[in-house]
Amino acid sequence: MTSLLKTTFLSVALAGAFCAQAQNDEATCAILIGSPSVEAIENFQEHAAAKWFTDFYTGGTVIAPGETAKIDATKLNVIWIHIDRCAAGQGNLPAEFADGATVAALKKYVADGGTLLLTKQATQLLDKVGRIDAKFAPNIYSDGDGGKGTDNWNLNAQIGWWNSGNNADNKEADATQYYDHRTHAIYANLLHGETYGQPWDVYPMEGTGNGTEMWREDHNCMWDLNGFQYTAEGKNTVEKFQNENNCEVLGTWGHVQDYAVAGVIEFKPTTDVKGTIIANGLACCEWSPREGVNAFEGNLKALTDNCISYLKKKGVAAGVNQVFAAAGEDAPAVYYTLQGVRVSADELAAGVYVKVQGTEATKVVVR
Repeated sequence: MTSLLKTTFLSVALAGAFCAQAQNDEATCAILIGSPSVEAIENFQEHAAAKWFTDFYTGGTVIAPGETAKIDATKLNVIWIHIDRCAAGQGNLPAEFADGATVAALKKYVADGGTLLLTKQATQLLDKVGRIDAKFAPNIYSDGDGGKGTDNWNLNAQIGWWNSGNNADNKEADATQYYDHRTHAIYANLLHGETYGQPWDVYPMEGTGNGTEMWREDHNCMWDLNGFQYTAEGKNTVEKFQNENNCEVLGTWGHVQDYAVAGVIEFKPTTDVKGTIIANGLACCEWSPREGVNAFEGNLKALTDNCISYLKKKGVAAGVNQVFAAAGEDAPAVYYTLQGVRVSADELAAGVYVKVQGTEATKVVVR
């Protein structure tokens, strides 16, 4: 009985240590909300997003208004901020996201190497946290009630498809001006195809998929790339915007094949802002349609999870987990009999043993 208890305790303790490490890793993913708790969020769009986060990342961190002490790059790898409100007005971020203390904490967080996922109206935080000049703030904005429609709203990751060589209308295609981002990690495992109203490959994000009506609020907070004055050189407005802001345009409206609109952008680290930021201001990424069932909700969830996972690996705090994981993988294996007696690896007789390596314990059979 004593030996059995000893073995059981060893397995449980090691399993607990392994789970704790996974739980701690998940805890470095956070969402900043505008209410005291997820349950208290009145805006149904923001509530749906936050509810998915806490259900999916059960060990994730929720940051409520005033909890600026949690905004720490040494503890959090990534913070997601989702703001999606009707009649907010361009530039009028809710006070709970834009008060001086919160903005200052976020500015320090990204300067120190923390990463951000900014979606919908939250893309307007980019200049406030010091990542872009205010003159490059999102200039395509809508926050009305929207309306009903039967089409699917899509995301296109092929920037400049006009020059891909697949467009029969362009007899002088320039492949150097075609940017295909479909292999980027944020698009992994998303449903895609050429059957959603465009001749190029797109990711459907919102629609019933069967021709029935759905109500979409049509809230965009993104970039008209033709609306800026650039000092940087580039072959087109996408390249100029990228060169000016050290970023990469990863996605646009599904029906756009040229360089006019940027919907998803990865802002890369700079000398002053060491953290990566992904900004997604596309209307098609809506979490809670008022009417109709979104057949492509899985794509929205997968895109969001991919963005969080991608950013999580780039956060400063990720280094702690990477070192911890590496230590576990490289640690020497130790073997015990089922009675809890340690046995040298080169003296294993036929039988069943418990192999302990780092924080992981597994049973092995020697024949």
